[in-house]
This record gives sequence, structure tokens and C-alpha cells, in this order.
Amino acid sequence: MAATRADGLRDEQTARAIAGWAEHDAARALHGVDRDVIRATEAARSLVVEHFAPTAPARDLFNACARLGGLMAEGGASPSLAAGTIDSAVRALGEVGAPVDESRVAAARASLFEGYVAAVRDGERTAALAAWEWPACAIPLGEDLVAIACGFPTDDGDALAAWAGRLAGKLVKAKVRRAILAGDERAKTEVASAVDLVGIEVVNELPVVPRRTDSPEAKSWLRLPWRK
Repeated sequence: MAATRADGLRDEQTARAIAGWAEHDAARALHGVDRDVIRATEAARSLVVEHFAPTAPARDLFNACARLGGLMAEGGASPSLAAGTIDSAVRALGEVGAPVDESRVAAARASLFEGYVAAVRDGERTAALAAWEWPACAIPLGEDLVAIACGFPTDDGDALAAWAGRLAGKLVKAKVRRAILAGDERAKTEVASAVDLVGIEVVNELPVVPRRTDSPEAKSWLRLPWRK
């Protein structure tokens, strides 16, 4: 006799529902990454199926859906796949005779897509912050001198201080001894404090290199056409 789970579904019934869900999603997949994500999220899908039972707490279902949405976004699934996957789940559950509380479907769909969008937003924010890490935020100006763009996009003082600390560590490893800072005053202050602790001097302008007046280049600025 097949074992019955706490959600009222038999193990065999649950397995068929998950497999059917994956098949329905695969039929709508836009590319190979979608299909890879479908395979990689089987465990999360199993949790959603478990909590779709009418006897399961609604909050558990919505949390499971949000978690699945986040995993789909992290795996690179298309928005089209994420938007329709709950409908695929409901269809698969119906095909195996599993009871579904229809009043929860819309909220489950919304929870999954909220999880998907949140993960995309977090990924984009992480990428934006990474663009201000060393060496992307610096321009070498000599053997031991760099200009640093202090534009780390955050209002969080702790995050700003952590960035400045990481930057100072990278500058030491790069054997930088002097730095010109430009950008947001708060960020400049944090970087100045961090680099001072590791012995890097903050300078306000590029050093002026004296021009030799006896060089051929200096003497040739004015040439008369009849002289050679």
C-alpha cells in the first residue's frame, strides 16, 4: 500500500504531480536555461506541492512559492516561465486528483513572482555595487598613484565603511602609495580614513612635471618657414 503524506497525498501521487508540473513547464520553456531551472528546482517544487493541500497553512504555501520564485530567478529562468509555473502546478495537481484550494492560487502566483522579482532586484543591486569595487573604481596615474571614484551607491554607513576598507586592502596589495579621491564627500571621507590607516597619502592634484626648456620640443614651438 502506498504511503500517505501529511498533506493527504500518496508518495506516488506526489511524484506524478511534480513530474507533470515539470512537463507542463518544459512545454512552455523559452530556452535551455528554463529547462535547466525546472530540473534544478525539483525539491522546491515538492515543497510547494506539499503546501498546496487545503489543510496546509496558507502562509507556508506562499513562503514556499516565494522561495521557488527566488531560485528560478537565481538560475536565470525567463519571466514567462515564472509567471505561468503556478498554473502548471495547479494543472498537474488536478491531473492526479489532488485537492487544491482555488482561493489560494492567485496569492500563490503573486508570491512566486514577488520572490522572482526580489531576487532579480537583489542581483542587479549586487552587480551595481560590484562595479565600484577595485579595480573598476580606480585609474592608474603612475607607478604608485591612482585616482579613485568614490561613488559607492549606498546610504548605509557600515556598508560604505566596509567598501572603503576592502578598497584600502586592495590598494596596499597593488603597492599604491598615493591616491586622488573624487566623488561623494561622505564616500571620500570613508576612503581617506581607510587609506590613512594603511599609510597611503591622499593628494589633491596630479604632480606637476617640470618641462625642460632646453629640449628640442620646447625650442620648436615657433618655427619660421625660411629657417631650418
